[in-house]
Amino acid sequence: MLATRGYGSRRFWWATITVTLLFLFFTLVYFRLTSQDILAGTSRELVILHQVAFETATKTSKPWIDFYFQRLQNPSVLPDTPKYSPFGAMEWHLPEDIAWHAGLGKDLCIIDFDDRAFDVPGQIFGPNFMSWQNAESVHGLSLGILNHWLYSKIHGYKYYYIVVGEYEDRRTSWKKPAVIAKLLAKHQACIYLDSDALFRNLDLPFEWLMNYWQLSPASNSLALAFDPTHEANQDEFGKGYLNTGFLVAQNNPRTFEVLAAWEDCPNEGGRYPECTKFRTNNPGRPTDQGGFGTYVRYDYAEIIRELPCDEANGFPEAHAGCDGTFVRHVWTGKDSLLKVFAGGQMPGPYLEYFHEEFVATKAEFLMNETELMG
Repeated sequence: MLATRGYGSRRFWWATITVTLLFLFFTLVYFRLTSQDILAGTSRELVILHQVAFETATKTSKPWIDFYFQRLQNPSVLPDTPKYSPFGAMEWHLPEDIAWHAGLGKDLCIIDFDDRAFDVPGQIFGPNFMSWQNAESVHGLSLGILNHWLYSKIHGYKYYYIVVGEYEDRRTSWKKPAVIAKLLAKHQACIYLDSDALFRNLDLPFEWLMNYWQLSPASNSLALAFDPTHEANQDEFGKGYLNTGFLVAQNNPRTFEVLAAWEDCPNEGGRYPECTKFRTNNPGRPTDQGGFGTYVRYDYAEIIRELPCDEANGFPEAHAGCDGTFVRHVWTGKDSLLKVFAGGQMPGPYLEYFHEEFVATKAEFLMNETELMG
């Protein structure tokens, strides 16, 4: 009797397990079919799918990459959507009078340039792909560069990485106005960022931000954010510097006039004779930012938009009153905080995959200074 009971119990449990597995199997099949229906179009009115065809270097489709671009970081608003509310937690509203109603695509460019090679393990041009499996070796500034490239991919903008040489008598950052001017001539607008600055909201189109900041090509040439309020961040007239580590330039004649004046600022016998003191980065004195902030901006104040520090500069951990709401600029902790911020945008295998794509497609965006300026 006991043996018969044991056999019956085992048969009951095997039947239960079989039914459960069959239920899970058919549930999975149903979920996959309905998910395909959703992606195919049943919820197209509710979801703004990725509008830019993202093709890998190998032309092979990877579902988890499609998921990233179509669901995880797809553009969540249009350039003229009245409200941006990430996670429904906070709201930012556009003003009534806006200039941009459609995406610019390749007419908007994002610019990186540097004289450093970044070619050791863990860096953007190093021999191995960055991976969170070896997080200690991942280079913070390289993550900033990858953030700029990824943001351009999501929204279909044109990305440039310019390899520049050093000046003999001044800091390399003084090449900024010339590089921007050369590339801006091909586009309606261009964005320059230092490698320690990141786009915080990958889903937010930059045209929306230009509307939010009221950057009109008819009345605005450059836009830059204030540095935190501090005596060390003031020019000799007591006004806070505009940080040149994030800059928006629009293609109109006066923009090129401003950029030319900025480029010429540290030259001997030029328009601003005392600007030569900003050639090098002496303690407590900025270089291109100092020349721009002390001289150039005052001659073109009516066409230079001053952006709030809290929205386009800084990071919360600095406790400086500038949290980097839309553009996060990490002045310190570059090999720690940059990892935390970028890690949230490129988690798990995404970092290694996007770095691989960056390297595989570098012929599309990597350019030498002599080639650009020649």
